[in-house]
Amino acid sequence: MNKRILATLLLLVAWPSGLPWASAADAARPELLVVYWASRDCRWCTYWESARSGMEQSLKESREFGRITYRVVKNERLADPYTRQDFPADIAWIHERIERGEEKRGQRPSWVVYLNRKRIAAFYGTRDWEDKHLPAIKRLVAEHVPG
Repeated sequence: MNKRILATLLLLVAWPSGLPWASAADAARPELLVVYWASRDCRWCTYWESARSGMEQSLKESREFGRITYRVVKNERLADPYTRQDFPADIAWIHERIERGEEKRGQRPSWVVYLNRKRIAAFYGTRDWEDKHLPAIKRLVAEHVPG
């Protein structure tokens, strides 16, 4: 690869606020990331995702959903660890932290909230979704992400 192309790519990856032509407003806006941890054979994950429970739908239809970055980390079996392939590319940094022992892997089902890549909250299980977890996520959005 041409040295000039490589240098340009490295600059874009290392640029502190993302792309050098991004606006100051984009750089100043905090990113609130909600990661949903699941497995395909997890009955409570399947229940949370189902139309019957309406739980996932309640998050996705909330006013706050458009102000967050939402990602799903899902593998085949509860018994198996997550692998790099289970992570969307833009959150591979979480897998790297897990590999280094800097971050715990999520239980299932669970939701971990990051503010600018710093873990600020975690919620586990479906029992408290409507009364505690969803209201807490909405509160975090209201506190950290301008409307």
